[in-house]
Amino acid sequence: MKKNSIFNSVSIKLGLLFSSIFLSLLLILGAILYGVFTNLFVDFVTKDLLVRGGNHAKALASDFSQETIRHVLSMEKGSTARVVITDANQKLIGSSEPMDADMQNHLLKLKNQTLNKIIDKDWKNHQYMVTISTIEKNKGYVYMFYPSNVLREMDLVLKILILAASFGTIFIALGLIGILSRRLTNPLLIMKDATNRMALGKYQQQIPAKGNDEIAQLANSIQQLGEKLQSYEDTRNEFLNAVSHELRTPLTYIKGYSDILNKGIIKSETEQKEYLQIIHNEAKRVAFLVDDLFEMSKLQVGEFTLHKEDTDVQSLLEKVIEIFKPAAAEKGLKLNARLKEKIPKLIIDAHRMEQVLYNLIENAVKYTEHGAVTIRTSTQKEWIGIEISDTGIGIPSQDLSKIWDRFYRVDKSRTRKTGGTGLGLYIVKQIIEAHNGRIEVRSTENTGTTFTLFLQKSRKVAHQGRKTK
Repeated sequence: MKKNSIFNSVSIKLGLLFSSIFLSLLLILGAILYGVFTNLFVDFVTKDLLVRGGNHAKALASDFSQETIRHVLSMEKGSTARVVITDANQKLIGSSEPMDADMQNHLLKLKNQTLNKIIDKDWKNHQYMVTISTIEKNKGYVYMFYPSNVLREMDLVLKILILAASFGTIFIALGLIGILSRRLTNPLLIMKDATNRMALGKYQQQIPAKGNDEIAQLANSIQQLGEKLQSYEDTRNEFLNAVSHELRTPLTYIKGYSDILNKGIIKSETEQKEYLQIIHNEAKRVAFLVDDLFEMSKLQVGEFTLHKEDTDVQSLLEKVIEIFKPAAAEKGLKLNARLKEKIPKLIIDAHRMEQVLYNLIENAVKYTEHGAVTIRTSTQKEWIGIEISDTGIGIPSQDLSKIWDRFYRVDKSRTRKTGGTGLGLYIVKQIIEAHNGRIEVRSTENTGTTFTLFLQKSRKVAHQGRKTK
């Protein structure tokens, strides 16, 4: 197992990433500002030297006397810049400061040339930045020298200031980035812990989420997922309990009565037939349950197959209604068939559609104690409607949207009395939608329920079998 490293933390990674980006940008910006400042200052100094040297040259051109020369030299005494005056043959006439070797080396070998230019501004490698201005009428030249050590000192101070500002800014930025990254990753860490608990079966988790950004939406999605998983887990457990109950009761009857028959302890042939009928009914009940489970498994893996053919829907309805007449009569219910004449044939899977009608009519009879169950048909432009309504116990409004879910049962207490696993309506909806139809439900508690299914009229007769996912 790999050891946990501090660098595996998302907040550390984000902090390092943002810090490196910020530091790179800061260094680039510092280099640009440094270059701009030094270049501007060098340009300012050299242009100032040219202007001052030019002014001195003009003054000397108008009066090239010792008094004017002394005046020019005295003007630069005490200033940072130094001035040197030569004649036309580069013979020194005067200097505001004693000349050193570097100043001597910058004196040009000129003869009768008019110049007003920068001789040297390489302040990094030379002691002076130098300009030259010609005194008119070939009287001589004015050299202006600016010590480079002034710029070097300013350069050093500027570097120190930039470095100090950089470090200060970096520390502030690291702090802000750390705070921001923690604020960003804390919700992710909370969601990670929540998903770990969900993996252990604790599906319902409260994840605090503020705002409506992507992280808050992710937190809400995880929380909703947990609620759905918890609901699924609850319904699955209820389903297993229901299946266990549904199987245990008929199997107990089958085992008990088959034991009696096997041991031959029966009083008459009538009693024998009665026991056999009970075994038959309970075996049929188990078969229905197994069929529902089988249909659900086929729907889950996408192997639900339709074998469509030209079908007389009215005859199919009459067949199913006939099956439930005895059960309705036994409960004292009226089973009304109000079927519209001349319903066109549909291209449907007759067996699956019979399963749908059987389930809906069976539910209507099962959950109605008084009144009637009515089956109606209608035709519209492109649809055929089949309506199954009852005067039974109804469905609470809060449960209407859930009755199509797998394993969902509205009232567990009444389900124990009437039987059922919560798969019937789920399978009904899947079959109807596989036929490109739709099913709707209206219900009022203690008044009755109406299921209406709509099937498209056939445009052409065709025989087909297909898998529906």
